[in-house]
Amino acid sequence: MNKLLKSNKFWIALMLTAALAVAGWSIYSSRNTKLLDKDAYKEFKDAVDEIADSDKGGFESQDELRSFITDWADGYGLKYEVDKSGNIIFDKAPVKRKQNVTPTLVCVSMNYQTATDNAQAYASAAAIALSEIESGRQTVVFVDDEKNKGKGYKGLDPEYVSDSSKVIYLDKGSSLYLSTGSFEKRYSEFSVDAEREDNVCDTAVRVTIKGIPSAVVTTNISKQPDPISAFSTLLTRLKSKSAIYRLADVKIGSNGDMYPDSMEATFVLNSYALGSFTGYLDKRIKAWDKSYGKDMEDLEYSYEVIDDPAKLPETTYTAATTDTLAGLLYTVKSSLYKYGENDAVPDNKETGDVNAINSIMDIKAGEDSIKIKVMTQGADDMYTNRVIYDNKAAAELYGCEYTEGSGIERFENDRDSLSLTYKKTYDKVNDNTTADAALKYDTDNFFTPCSYLAELNDKADIIHIRTNGANATKVANTILCYIKTKGNTSFF
Repeated sequence: MNKLLKSNKFWIALMLTAALAVAGWSIYSSRNTKLLDKDAYKEFKDAVDEIADSDKGGFESQDELRSFITDWADGYGLKYEVDKSGNIIFDKAPVKRKQNVTPTLVCVSMNYQTATDNAQAYASAAAIALSEIESGRQTVVFVDDEKNKGKGYKGLDPEYVSDSSKVIYLDKGSSLYLSTGSFEKRYSEFSVDAEREDNVCDTAVRVTIKGIPSAVVTTNISKQPDPISAFSTLLTRLKSKSAIYRLADVKIGSNGDMYPDSMEATFVLNSYALGSFTGYLDKRIKAWDKSYGKDMEDLEYSYEVIDDPAKLPETTYTAATTDTLAGLLYTVKSSLYKYGENDAVPDNKETGDVNAINSIMDIKAGEDSIKIKVMTQGADDMYTNRVIYDNKAAAELYGCEYTEGSGIERFENDRDSLSLTYKKTYDKVNDNTTADAALKYDTDNFFTPCSYLAELNDKADIIHIRTNGANATKVANTILCYIKTKGNTSFF
């Protein structure tokens, strides 16, 4: 009996010891996998959301956004540097025992026009910069990317992207994934020889589109109000009616490497054709309001009829120039190109996925010529060249000059150290049992700033992580867990 009692006591003690060990490990593990300060994250995000919900509706300049971030940093006493390119750099030296651990660089694009849409990515970068985890060299950069032109990336000191650097570009989109490849980008220009003549019509209609919230050019073309497409549609309408019409002027609100945000054009025609044209305009305005009005309160599509002879344009482009421009814009559109059944579709893509993007960025109407700026993105040279070939063919058809400009190579990272380790870390520290929570591999079907980072150093290990917003805290916490565990012999 005494032996049995002693035996039971032994097993009870052993079970209690094991339970305490498991509890202790659970607490230790929890402390080492929950590194993100969610309160700090929420504070930053809420502050951005508050500006989005204010009367301003967002930030009004790059300087205002930069001051917002530096004021936040000053409030926490964080050290930072604003370099000559306008980048805000939070750089922490490695702790002594991790001097030889590979450095980590986290980048987000700082663009005042898209800042409120990227609140989760900004808050993630801010919380990572605020963290006091012991690690190797840790750098967070809010990169000046006004108008999506890459200024800050091109001006970033190469010391932050060394041969051994692990670089994470972070942004927000509609889905959660990890990418190690994105499109190349090339610029080109159509030049239409232009002639002007005395106005031969008795009426003019000035059409104005403004208040468009611009966006970075990706596969969202169908969702973005396009003032150049609207202008082209009006030219095509007038041409199809065989009416006497001319273009007097056109001005596009060009926005760098982002979608244009406005358009103002004056068309002249004879009064007998006015009713048909304004009736068509009324339908277009109603269609735009139905498509975009609910989400874009500042969007305005309007027109003004000018029939006072004293206020009519004195000169216009000739019929030949106007028709050439109408035909060219009807043929060359901002559009998506997709994989067909006869294409060599990559393993992670399907027939119907986007392989190239053609976007008209600006129209500059001068006295002697009309210049049309185009940006083409492609999965590789073959797909980009297909679009370029179509553009050249259109230029030849309408007797225009077509000039290819500069370009930026596609991003492709064939290293797997960072991507595999980050994915492994994400799976370990998150509950990813649902489809929305799982981190998938993909390649971007648009251009990303990873190309600029790779240009700084093509030996660096670079990945793009896109959060859908709902998983932003998980993504940020995983980045911190990855940084903390680098150089350790055990993994959690």
